[in-house]
Amino acid sequence: MGSGQMTTPEDIQTSFETVRAHDPDRYLTALMAPRRVRKSLMALYAFNAELARIPNLVTEPALGEFRLQWWRDVLERMDGKTTLGAPLADDLGMAITDHDLPKPLLLGMIDARSADLDGGGFPDLQALKAYLYKSEGAAFALSARILAAANAGTGRAANAAALAYGLVKIMCALPRDAAAGRVMLPLSMLDAHDIQLEQLLAGKGGGELEPFLAELAGEARAARDEAFQQMAELDPVARRAFAPLALVESYLTVLESSNHRPLQDVADINPLVRFWKLWRAS
Repeated sequence: MGSGQMTTPEDIQTSFETVRAHDPDRYLTALMAPRRVRKSLMALYAFNAELARIPNLVTEPALGEFRLQWWRDVLERMDGKTTLGAPLADDLGMAITDHDLPKPLLLGMIDARSADLDGGGFPDLQALKAYLYKSEGAAFALSARILAAANAGTGRAANAAALAYGLVKIMCALPRDAAAGRVMLPLSMLDAHDIQLEQLLAGKGGGELEPFLAELAGEARAARDEAFQQMAELDPVARRAFAPLALVESYLTVLESSNHRPLQDVADINPLVRFWKLWRAS
């Protein structure tokens, strides 16, 4: 966009509304955080949720890229003082100023979401990991920075947490993504399991889908264990940023249950289980 007045997308909600409606895990994580940082955490999580839901708001990738560029332009103008005409953007600007959040990480979150618009999958697991590091990993790292000054281990812990939590959420959303014509999976792994994209998009994975998902679940569990090891070196307050990791096993339990249909059922967990595990983790 140019330097003139920016037009706010009409369906951008406030920070509170966005997180509560689209990311219940992090909504509760923010509510359970110390009062002094709740608004900043809510702004960061709302920003992440807003980026994630863009593919569901547009009819073609070009419109999604337009919205991503809107956020890039907004970030350039954020100084915590100037009102940008969107409550969510204003809240994020305050969080950036109050906690000295590095804009390159936030810009990386925006850039990563171009893959959501393409929806054609990732060449291999390493490419999927890179996407998760820039999207979910940045959310974990910035949360830790808001809660407490980041130390040397935050990035490593954030990347491991991003892989564990991100893989689980991708598996949970598989039916919704397939119905929308998107595949957020590593294509080389699909090929190794003799799974065709056309099958997935038609809601038919065949018997090969079960071992494929089991392999992804194994990657998620290994990454979760690595994240817990890395978190041991962090400031105890910063560890609260990683509370959603406590839900990984609960999601996997649902995904691996005998009555779960991976291409028909969007996996979710009991709200009371979510609250209890996040409360304990926080």
